[in-house]
Amino acid sequence: MPPAPPVAFATLAAPLPSNPPVRGITPSSNHLVLRHGTEFITIADNQTLQAVERLERHTGQVTSVTAERGSIWSAGLDALVVQWDERSRRPAAEIKAFIKHPLPITALATHDLDNLVIAGTGSDSLIIFWDTRNTSEPAYTQATHGDDVTHLSLLPPTAKWTAKPEPLPSQLLLSGSKDGTVALSDLRLPGGEEGDAALVAAAEWGAVEAAGAYEWKGGMRVWARGDGVAGWNIVEGEEGGLEFVDQTEVKFEKKSLKTPDNGPSIAHPAEQERPYPAAIRINYLSAALPSMGVSRGGVPILGAGTDDGDIVLLHSGSTPTAFLMSGPEGRGHKGPVRAMHYATFDEALYTGSEDGVLAGWNLASIPRLVVGDPEVDDDGGDGREDIDSEDESEIESTTTEESDRSDRSDDESEDEEDMWGRRPVYGRER
Repeated sequence: MPPAPPVAFATLAAPLPSNPPVRGITPSSNHLVLRHGTEFITIADNQTLQAVERLERHTGQVTSVTAERGSIWSAGLDALVVQWDERSRRPAAEIKAFIKHPLPITALATHDLDNLVIAGTGSDSLIIFWDTRNTSEPAYTQATHGDDVTHLSLLPPTAKWTAKPEPLPSQLLLSGSKDGTVALSDLRLPGGEEGDAALVAAAEWGAVEAAGAYEWKGGMRVWARGDGVAGWNIVEGEEGGLEFVDQTEVKFEKKSLKTPDNGPSIAHPAEQERPYPAAIRINYLSAALPSMGVSRGGVPILGAGTDDGDIVLLHSGSTPTAFLMSGPEGRGHKGPVRAMHYATFDEALYTGSEDGVLAGWNLASIPRLVVGDPEVDDDGGDGREDIDSEDESEIESTTTEESDRSDRSDDESEDEEDMWGRRPVYGRER
């Protein structure tokens, strides 16, 4: 029998002033930048998790935040992009998304090396590119989607993950939308008269809330999250272009799960009541975390949550690999957890909840997570990767659809030292 999944309480937890909900966590050089679904964002210290300052400039909901090279960028439904200087915490520049009329912004990406700021819009479904050296008007636009653009990010240069990078574009933009598509477009090519001349490849799935890409098995993999999680390999087509192939899909299941009696960092005498429930019910999917691990079938670890602030990390799409519990004395969350960020180098998971709490979990202090890949788990043939959701931990399941053992992920390659600067106090020692 495989060991029971570890159980842990948060290492640190800090309620924010006025308790705004935490809907997004973006790492910067020395901070965590929190998005709330409000007109402001919050900078928090990445060691203490305490709020440092509230940044206020927008007049509409902030929908997207990025951080790069000492700058924090925010964009919102007020059609405004703001560049913040991280040191002074003051606006350094502003860009107005205006083409015939103001365009509410629903996604944002930046590319410092090319001096580009890229915004995805709502009603007009445009992707707008500005040169940061002259932001008085857009440099060009692309019209890849037919509904709100919900995700924008840059892939590593194609020369790093394709056998024949020529004549492919050297830099690709990944986008996702409520129209049910994920797409790759040439970062440096205008959309043309029809708007889609820059399109390189696209796949249809369902309304996309979040997406991402990662290098896997010598190639590139794309994931998208909505009600479940889907994944695709990106391969070179017969005519030399790129294609999305081998779609895999995991349908999220609401279910009740038994919790282990003890965790490696949580023990209690038999005569005392355990400091967490004997069973919990996960009701929503919060995140796909490919940098945390991926199963043999290509499914990334997923973060699911309860309405009371407990978190379950799942491998192979449905099997618990860790229980992160709302602990005593305010150690953790008391409301739904909507935001997660995993710092690979430090093995630290940051989470934010609807009750305005930012928490940090030291995963280096618990046994290595089972990811569902025997080459990684080194399970000695006990078949841990094949355990499905109907093991002893599951006591009740309300299935939206049968889980399709797939999706994927591997390594979100970012220079963690450059990204994180000072290392969190609960991070693993070098």
